[in-house]
Amino acid sequence: MKKNATIIDSNARLVFSGHETFPMRYGWLKKSMQAAENHEKTGIKSFFASENAIVELGVGKNMVSSMKYWALYSGFFDLTDSKELTIMGFGRWLIGKNGVDPWMENLATLWFIHWNLVRGKDNGDYLFTYYWFFNHYNFATFDKDILGKQLCTFIKERIDESKMPAALTLDRDIDCFLGIYSPKLKKKKTDEDSIESPLVELNLIAPKTRRDVFQVNRGVKPSLSIDTFLFCLLMFWKDYSPNAKTMSFESICYQPMSPGRVFLLNEDAVAGYVQNIAKATNGLMEYSETAGLKEIILSKDVDFEKLAYEYFKRNYK
Repeated sequence: MKKNATIIDSNARLVFSGHETFPMRYGWLKKSMQAAENHEKTGIKSFFASENAIVELGVGKNMVSSMKYWALYSGFFDLTDSKELTIMGFGRWLIGKNGVDPWMENLATLWFIHWNLVRGKDNGDYLFTYYWFFNHYNFATFDKDILGKQLCTFIKERIDESKMPAALTLDRDIDCFLGIYSPKLKKKKTDEDSIESPLVELNLIAPKTRRDVFQVNRGVKPSLSIDTFLFCLLMFWKDYSPNAKTMSFESICYQPMSPGRVFLLNEDAVAGYVQNIAKATNGLMEYSETAGLKEIILSKDVDFEKLAYEYFKRNYK
């Protein structure tokens, strides 16, 4: 299991490929879950590796691999120690055949997918472009070249130069990253290649009118509920400081995998959530500003992960 999702070290596996250059598309996660449930007894991994998957999913071989990849890193599939694919219990609850949001109509589902892409897997695999961008990139605008250079500098200086991806691999991964989050400026065609990723709806990154320049939309997120904020806060607390009864406002805003970082919230946006936290948690957590120290105070010991998912489920009531 991952000991601390807020820290990446030389033991982590930095993932830059496997998506086959295809960004996630509408309907892919639901179709992948449906196929996995249908073939659970005979083996999910063997189904996705078979010719039958091409026919059943109605896409080419590379797209089948891409669908499996996005289902894995979006938090719906997991890998056992023997590398068999399994369905994550919460993923089944969310978009399975009896799920609460099978067609991902609730934006909380998209925020959950985004959180998973940024956090990585418990086995230490990280979609590193996603983790690094949302947790360490601090500028308001960027282009592909700047992003690639700064990401490589981070790997070289902070992790391990031997983990540097090949230039073409990184270029394709950044293209895919942008396809996940940024809407297309112009849609010249209406074929399948013009279909955008569902995460475009989160409005985290947007193209500027200047060619190949993108805007980071840091600030208030109207579609992010207090319950989703609490989910991220508690999972961050579990990883970052599980024995502490207080969490500083600064940490909630700026530490890797904090709500401020993952959801691109500025201090004013975070303040809007924490000032309502006592009401949302029935007094379990309170926001305090004493002697200039701004922090969240937890009134008793909790199972952070269990409570995080309980709060997140309130999005669907």
